[in-house]
Amino acid sequence: MEDSTAVAAVLDTMVSGDETTTSVRRVVFFSLLDGVSLSFSEIATKTGLAIEVVRSVVEQAILGGVATIDGPLEGDPKVVGAEGLTLVESRHNLLIDGVDLYTWCAFDIVGIPAALGVDATGETTCATCSAVISIVITGGEPLESDVVGWWPLGSTGPVNESFCPTASMFCDPSHLDSWRRNSGANGEMLSLVDLAARGRITWAKFAS
Repeated sequence: MEDSTAVAAVLDTMVSGDETTTSVRRVVFFSLLDGVSLSFSEIATKTGLAIEVVRSVVEQAILGGVATIDGPLEGDPKVVGAEGLTLVESRHNLLIDGVDLYTWCAFDIVGIPAALGVDATGETTCATCSAVISIVITGGEPLESDVVGWWPLGSTGPVNESFCPTASMFCDPSHLDSWRRNSGANGEMLSLVDLAARGRITWAKFAS
């Protein structure tokens, strides 16, 4: 079993883990999981925090690359993406409890349902051949597959701009090896089971 202390929670590397920040992040995450984007004022109402506190927390999350909004920060925009989930179309699709969502990277379609311990299906494309890759998660566990994922190492800056673009999936190890030779990327190949294990670490604060 993987030692959780050996893997940094990707989403927490750029954002404070204090109680106020965590409460805002949880409200936003679970709303997005229901397919609903909340405005700053709606988040303030749900958390009981002042809107300026919410604005400050979301601003920090945006700078860290773990949140996106649909308007100017100084207004009352809605948070349309957070913690890997997004309502903005991407090439990574995730279906949980009948809600059709998108994610920032391929890792999310395994990691999020694994952390929540739920059934889900996901779709992405192979970063080498562009074939559609379908993922099935049952009770938080991915079904056995030849599909592998790439875990970027040494990425810096906002998570959704540095880690996510290359946190891709591949039809099988040979496709990943081909991509790695051409890209020169720094990272490691992980099975779906390993990706699920890292997902449970990454989204641990949302698992209860």
